[in-house]
Amino acid sequence: MKELGLALGGGGLKGLAHIGVMQVLEANAIPIAMISGTSAGSLVAALYASGMSASLMEAVALNLKPSDYLDYNVAGLLKALAGFLVPGLEVKLDGIIKGDKLEDMVYRLTGGQSLRDARIPLSIVSCDIDTGREVIFTNCRLNTDQDTVVINDALLSEAVRASCSIPATFVPLDYQGMQMVDGGVRSIVPVKALQQMGAEYILAINLGQETYQEPVQGIPQIISRTLNILTYETSSTDQAILADLAVYPGVNGVKLDDLSKTKDIIRAGRRAMQDKMPELKAGLRERRSISRIPKAEVI
Repeated sequence: MKELGLALGGGGLKGLAHIGVMQVLEANAIPIAMISGTSAGSLVAALYASGMSASLMEAVALNLKPSDYLDYNVAGLLKALAGFLVPGLEVKLDGIIKGDKLEDMVYRLTGGQSLRDARIPLSIVSCDIDTGREVIFTNCRLNTDQDTVVINDALLSEAVRASCSIPATFVPLDYQGMQMVDGGVRSIVPVKALQQMGAEYILAINLGQETYQEPVQGIPQIISRTLNILTYETSSTDQAILADLAVYPGVNGVKLDDLSKTKDIIRAGRRAMQDKMPELKAGLRERRSISRIPKAEVI
């Protein structure tokens, strides 16, 4: 069979659907040869690459509390308010969530592993908001263009923190002189990273196919909805050209602190992947292409 490359897309708490997808792959004894992730997908990809099974991920998710990963930037918000009230006082507000708790949580769950400790080839996508360049945290030697920064020496928790920094929501991660924000700005479903890694068969998990049912209210919701609409357009062409199969769990929008739907979201991922299993198995059995990109060397 062809080796499977799994691309896990971003989407906030909708990313819990990735756990259900991976549970179905495990139940059908389909090994994941390499994995890539953006934003919420980077978290699941990092956990899997560190050695955590999908069933254990579900157990962890079911015991999560918003306070485990959300640390509101209260000091920054108060300073920003003072800036509005005091003439001449310039105060910048880079985000309403600091992101330190998320990074600490991933550090604990991965046992402090680095990219080099990952069990399988791994790529996590972020973006340097200052230059607009794509940043890929990976344990592979990638042949990329000049607009892409490749980082091979970082903790998994740092890579996830960088990839999950939703603009205007999370404070960007200051890393090696770059301001890292959500990888969805460049590649919300990271199929191109898998192609650069030399994946034989690319399975894309796209969390963006949803029907918006609730009207937005206020600046934060307007920004969030706008980013959702725009970022999923960034990967549509790459996905259409590079992905062999795309799965859409079809989960509607979930707030970052709404864990009440955890079971339902994971179940949606299982259903969506189960529906596509015949097509996936048939595709993996097809004859290998002799023109594919050689598999990237793992560092």
